[in-house]
Amino acid sequence: LRTLAETAAERGKLHLALELPQKQPALALDVEQCIYRVAQEALENVLTHANAQNLAVRMELQGEEVCLTVQDDGLGLDLEQAKQVGHYGLAGMRERAELAGGQMEIDSQPGKGTSVRLRLNGMGRHANHHL
Repeated sequence: LRTLAETAAERGKLHLALELPQKQPALALDVEQCIYRVAQEALENVLTHANAQNLAVRMELQGEEVCLTVQDDGLGLDLEQAKQVGHYGLAGMRERAELAGGQMEIDSQPGKGTSVRLRLNGMGRHANHHL
């Protein structure tokens, strides 16, 4: 995640605010993959569409929940229009989050930047289910 964010910031000449846990949490494989892929897509969107100057990437642990936030101060977007047109890979990110048992929130308005927030149980999709 650190490498992804730093590389994206370098490529886009963006000021990066990066907050990651001091210690690497033990996460389920599907959770790790989901976090990585959503971060990758969100960062690519910032570089391709946002025309931003600042980028913030934050991963927090809250109990067993992992929260990833990718935020920019770029152009923002009209979410309804983006859904209809199918741009930005938003549906794919949301689907990936749901498959891993998480949820994704996107907050954006034209001219006010975009924030993508992913929340997952770090133990994976079936963490709260008994076999």
